[in-house]
Amino acid sequence: MADQGRKRRRSREQTRDRMLEAAVELLNNEGLPSLTTVRVTKEAGIVQSGFYAHFKNPEHLQQELAERVGRELREHMAAWMAALRAASDDDDALAGRYEEVLSLFKANAEVVDLFLRFRRSPSPLGQVLGHLHTQLRADFFQYLRERAGPPDAIRTHLGTIGMHADTLVAALLGVAEGLIEGRVADLGSAARELAALTHAPLAGLMR
Repeated sequence: MADQGRKRRRSREQTRDRMLEAAVELLNNEGLPSLTTVRVTKEAGIVQSGFYAHFKNPEHLQQELAERVGRELREHMAAWMAALRAASDDDDALAGRYEEVLSLFKANAEVVDLFLRFRRSPSPLGQVLGHLHTQLRADFFQYLRERAGPPDAIRTHLGTIGMHADTLVAALLGVAEGLIEGRVADLGSAARELAALTHAPLAGLMR
């Protein structure tokens, strides 16, 4: 009896995963309007009525998909930011950290593409992914603030540090987009450019 219950739960989880994977394919190929009960269930190979055994409506599916994508990216980015903070301040070490995150983006191209395309969407998907974008900016701000000098010395530079954090997020995501679209092939060169963009304004603040 217990075995049958486990099998039913496993089957239910597999069906749900198939629908979420189908939603990713549809999003990447056709965008948000394609996430209908008819299209998702057809793509997943299940009957349409099976949709409502897992999701209340297409918006619920979007939210679940965003949570999954966001959770996966948050875990990766948190580990990367921790490594960035622990790295020494020389350009080679920083470039190495950037090359790591670019390699991560390349290995998770499908998930990163969803984030890049829908993080500003007003949809349930966009709302969750937008929070991840905000967190990335906050992480960069904290990193720069820690590197810029003692708190008393940098209080008057917080606005500048904030603008620099925005610049770094935009640059990093621009390179990520180039990777997804095949315009950026040399990760080492891109990483060194990002490292230089990170350190040069910081050096100016610390003088």
